[in-house]
Amino acid sequence: MPSGMRTTRAIAVLSLALLAIAWGAIPLFVRTETPPTHLVAMRVTLGAVVLLLFSAATSRLTIPKIGKGRLVIVGVVLAAHWLFFFLSLNITTVAVSLAIVYVGPVLAAAFSGPVLHERVGWHAYAGLAVAVVGMLLVVRPGAGATLGGVAAAGVSGVLLAVLMLLGKPLAADLGGLVVATWELVVASIVLAPFTVQAVRFSADAWPQFLILGALFTGVAGAVYWSSMRQLPVAVVSVVMYLEPAAAVVWAAIFLSEQPDPLAWLGVGLVVAAGTIASRGATEEDVAVAPEIL
Repeated sequence: MPSGMRTTRAIAVLSLALLAIAWGAIPLFVRTETPPTHLVAMRVTLGAVVLLLFSAATSRLTIPKIGKGRLVIVGVVLAAHWLFFFLSLNITTVAVSLAIVYVGPVLAAAFSGPVLHERVGWHAYAGLAVAVVGMLLVVRPGAGATLGGVAAAGVSGVLLAVLMLLGKPLAADLGGLVVATWELVVASIVLAPFTVQAVRFSADAWPQFLILGALFTGVAGAVYWSSMRQLPVAVVSVVMYLEPAAAVVWAAIFLSEQPDPLAWLGVGLVVAAGTIASRGATEEDVAVAPEIL
């Protein structure tokens, strides 16, 4: 590999790593008195605006001619996934929420065979088994899990798996950035009533809205799609699994949530599961939006 390409890839890996660590701070801005519906609505709206501007500025803004119906479905699923995810962060610990939600990508990898008719190797099923063990360690009795939080995170995780299974063929047809942009547009339309409520009744939460929407969704999404084009899908998947690990660390520092050793082991297993499952990816695989987008 030429030295210039190695440098480009190294910069891309570093950019994605920093991005994943930054995304781990999202629970810090969700764990507030602002209703999750307001946070999600403003996030998708501001994120859509930034990605539309980015696409236009880079001459990649296109209105899809195919797959419009599937884009609508994906946008609705995205909105529901984030609503349940943000709800879970407010009623259980960050470790519990992330450990359950991040089983979703591994679940998607395992079900890509029967659903998408892809060839699925042993990595996907081994990753799923490890993820389930890690999840059970985190949500075991006495580890800070609540029934409502586990249920909300579980629904969010399943929706995330559905989102990835629906999004992968769409990304192959339209391109990942196009799908990420228009699913946010659809989600913003679906959640428009909550956006109006947020503007009217949560005016003091604009710093959160700008960080979660414009920065962590719009700008970060542009960085993600610019960086991931330089890397194999398997590398992108492994690097992005820094996000749940970083989230637990941020929560321990700023939210005084101190998981016990078994919970830390469980989170580590979920992160390892994503790494194991992604080892089956090839250069020809199509990258979809990261779990947090």
